[in-house]
Amino acid sequence: MKKVSGLTSLILLLMVSNSHALDKLSCAVTGAFPPLHYMENNILLGMDVDLFHLAANNLNIKVDIVTMPLERILHKIKVGSLDCMFAAFKTPERALFMDYTSVPIHVSSLVFFEKIGSQMKFNSLEDLNGLTVGLMRGFKTSKGFDTALNKGMFKVEFVNNFEQNFRKLSYGRIDLVLVNRYVGGRVLKVNQIKNVQPLPVPYIEQPAYLTFSKKKQLKKLVPLFDAEFSNAMKNGQFQKITHKYIAN
Repeated sequence: MKKVSGLTSLILLLMVSNSHALDKLSCAVTGAFPPLHYMENNILLGMDVDLFHLAANNLNIKVDIVTMPLERILHKIKVGSLDCMFAAFKTPERALFMDYTSVPIHVSSLVFFEKIGSQMKFNSLEDLNGLTVGLMRGFKTSKGFDTALNKGMFKVEFVNNFEQNFRKLSYGRIDLVLVNRYVGGRVLKVNQIKNVQPLPVPYIEQPAYLTFSKKKQLKKLVPLFDAEFSNAMKNGQFQKITHKYIAN
C-alpha cells in the first residue's frame, strides 16, 4: 500500500472539510465484545476504541461514539443518520451502503489455545485427531469443524463461560480451547492464567473494518484512516494497545 504523506493527509482532510461540514464524526459500536469494544463503569473501552481514537486524534477529527445493537447500527448507517461504525465484516450487501477502509481495524481470528509445554500443533483439522477441544456452549465454528466432529475425529466438551474452559485447559483436563484470539487473551489476562498460550496458526481469520455511510459521502476519509491504522501497526502503537487488554 502506498504511504500517505502528512501533506497528502492534510489536503484530503481539507477536501472533506470543504465539501461536508466535519465538525464531529458520529460513530457507533455494539459495545458488547470485550476486549475489542465493551462498557465498564459506563465508560466505553477496548482495543478498537483506542485505535480509532488514536487515528482520529492524529487527524484532528473530533468523534462521538455511541453504543447500540448491531441491526440498529446497520440501519442508521444505511439511511445516513450515522457517519461510521466499527468493526464490520465485508459482505456484498453491506458494501452497497458502506465504504470500507482498506486496512482493517482488527483481524478476527479463531485460534486454538494449548497448555504450555503440551507441544500441540495445528495446521489442519486432521491435527485434532483423538484430542478433546473445549468450546463455549452455542459457539459457532464452521461446517468443516462440525463435519469432522460428527465423524468422531475428535471430541468437544462444552462449558457456559470462557474462564471455565481455560481453567480446564490449565489443569490439563482438555487438550485445546477454540476461541477468538483477542477474547481468549483477555480471559487469560483478567484471570491471571499463566500456563496457557495460543497456537501460532489460526483456524479462521476474518478482517473487520471501520466503515463510513455512503449517504454521508465520507469516502475521502478512507485513505486517512488507512494511513493511521497502517502506521499504528508499524510503529508499535497497535501492539501497545493490544498488550493493555490481553495477555501476551
